[in-house]
Amino acid sequence: MSRRNGLVISIDGTAGTGKSSVGRAAAEKLGYGFLSTGGLYRALAYTVFARKIDAANPDAVLKTAKGLVFTFERQPDATLKMFVDGEYLGDKLQLDEVGQTASKISTYAPARAVLTEKMREAGRDGGIIMEGRDIGTVVFPDAEVKIYLDASAEVRADRRVKQLQAQGVPADYEHILASIKERDLRDSTRAASPLKPAPDAVKIDTSAMTMPQVIDAVIKEIHKHAA
Repeated sequence: MSRRNGLVISIDGTAGTGKSSVGRAAAEKLGYGFLSTGGLYRALAYTVFARKIDAANPDAVLKTAKGLVFTFERQPDATLKMFVDGEYLGDKLQLDEVGQTASKISTYAPARAVLTEKMREAGRDGGIIMEGRDIGTVVFPDAEVKIYLDASAEVRADRRVKQLQAQGVPADYEHILASIKERDLRDSTRAASPLKPAPDAVKIDTSAMTMPQVIDAVIKEIHKHAA
């Protein structure tokens, strides 16, 4: 398939495998845009949270999703800065309540379908690396390059602890490990777009790899498919 701006590259995988860092670095090297699709779910979750909409009501969440307007501006680091109804939400999307709400409402198939279409609009012309849980299987099953990153839950929990400690935030390893395992189970067993590698995805286990090594492996796969 020929796209106006280049390839569509999907990076899927479990939480905490460095998908965003890897995707952003690869996009910057390629001159592509980078979109972390979890931001769209968090934007919907924040809107539900801020407007005091019942997150347990799928119809109310669907109506909210349909009303959201997303626009994107590419930044110098390749990131596609997201505006929701013209507003940049920034750190508001990182609130714990927003993350928990996002994980729950992402199980609603109709709301997922609405956001999936908005993701396709953002990436259909190519020249983009899109990171998420179901990019290569649902959003862009025709992506030219599909990557699936994974690592053991223990390694991912350890990485998260170190990340939080570096930010001066207290972190409990056992709590984080339990949270990661719970999310893995929820993501992989949900009825709507369960987390799994696409049949034609290149699977990379990052457990024993440094971030630069993962980035290099992904870049090599992209060049291999682009040749």
